[in-house]
Amino acid sequence: MSSFDIVIIILTASLATILTRFLPFIIFKKSKESSKQFLLFEKVMPLMIMIILVFYTLKDIKFIEFPFGIAEIIAVLLTIILHLKYKNIFLSIFLSTFFYMILVQFIVPKIV
Repeated sequence: MSSFDIVIIILTASLATILTRFLPFIIFKKSKESSKQFLLFEKVMPLMIMIILVFYTLKDIKFIEFPFGIAEIIAVLLTIILHLKYKNIFLSIFLSTFFYMILVQFIVPKIV
């Protein structure tokens, strides 16, 4: 790879970074329409992020083989319970992730 290729790659990466930083400000100038769009994102994004995290966590779990995804099911149920009780997404994610790590690292290996 020549020096010219390296410079082109660096410039392209820099341009992509700059565009992703400033494009939202250019597209969503102060207007009534953009604020409605932001309100929709603000309302829907936490739920979308939680759903994506759940699917990502459960995608490789084999529920038909021992331990049948017990740790994952317990962690998901804990997340649901915590979120319904406290309505705090950060608390729900943090505590259930912490509990899941304890299950996976210390409790489930002793069962298997």
